Amino acid sequence: MKMLVILKFFKMYFFMLILLISFMILLTSFLMKNLHPLILGLIMLTYSIMISLNLNIFNKSSIYSMMMFLIIIGGFLILFMYFNSFAINNKMIFNNNLWIKFIYNMFLIHMLIMMIIYKNNLFNMILFLNVKLMELMSIMNYNFLNNENNINLIYMKFYNLTLFLMIYLLYTLIIIVKIIFYLNPKSIRQLIN
Repeated sequence: MKMLVILKFFKMYFFMLILLISFMILLTSFLMKNLHPLILGLIMLTYSIMISLNLNIFNKSSIYSMMMFLIIIGGFLILFMYFNSFAINNKMIFNNNLWIKFIYNMFLIHMLIMMIIYKNNLFNMILFLNVKLMELMSIMNYNFLNNENNINLIYMKFYNLTLFLMIYLLYTLIIIVKIIFYLNPKSIRQLIN
């Protein structure tokens, strides 16, 4: 019983730590100027990792956090190709003063948030609300996972349609690439001489 309480407190502390880190990452990215788009993409990638970890805390099955993370990674790949097509030969320069300022801002924001929480005695209230939220989510997950037919209804209902759409999209991708290379046998992206 004592171990369960310690584990629950550790989960709550981990949840609060992830929230603070994600909040600090967003605030410091807004406070800094002249950031390269790839650095902003890296900041958003770490933020999405933190959010998917938070989703994984509240759910027994980690499929929701994994799906969200894969969708965000797919969006980042599209953004990376977009930035790469505009800035082919531009170098990303790491400025040491910029990283020191970034770490300094994160430290200051962390101290400010912890002072506000400590001064207003909000730590116990936040932990209490998180425990109640965790209990509610665990009851909902128990009811959802207790019924085995629900999972089969969700995942196996549109299995044939999903398989057909995957084959159709692969077929259209191959046809479009063949048409483009038949008419113009060059690369799709325009190269700068």
